[in-house]
Amino acid sequence: MDEIKKLSEELAKDVSTKATEAKKAVESKAAAAKKTVTKKATAAKKAATTKTAAAKKTVAKKATTTKKAATTKATAAKKTATKKATTAKKTVAKKVAAVVKDPKVNVNLQFADKDLKLNDIVKKVQAAEKNGKKYDIYLKPEEHKAYFVVDGKAGAIDL
Repeated sequence: MDEIKKLSEELAKDVSTKATEAKKAVESKAAAAKKTVTKKATAAKKAATTKTAAAKKTVAKKATTTKKAATTKATAAKKTATKKATTAKKTVAKKVAAVVKDPKVNVNLQFADKDLKLNDIVKKVQAAEKNGKKYDIYLKPEEHKAYFVVDGKAGAIDL
């Protein structure tokens, strides 16, 4: 029986040694796996950070480009609106000036059963003295004459 005890003790020692060795091997493999997982997690975190930074830069660039395009469009729209407003103001000013400067006036002189239109008299004087800048016309219906001075030159026409 002694032999059985010795064998049992040796066997128990062997089992204990092998269990200790197996435990150390498992702990070693677990530590290695933990290191690998930590390295992979760190690498994944760095990759995610890099991707996030790149995405932020891309978004910032797109936002800047969009903002510049919007600013350019707004500036062009303002210029167009300003040009249209200026053109409209000029057109209105010209129309108002035309109405104010050139009113249609008909003046008739009635004397001794005659009806003389002053516009016709002005046209006759202008035909007699062309290219004048200043016309002074004096009517003498009792003489049936219109006397005029055009740029310092005197003349007369029959009515």
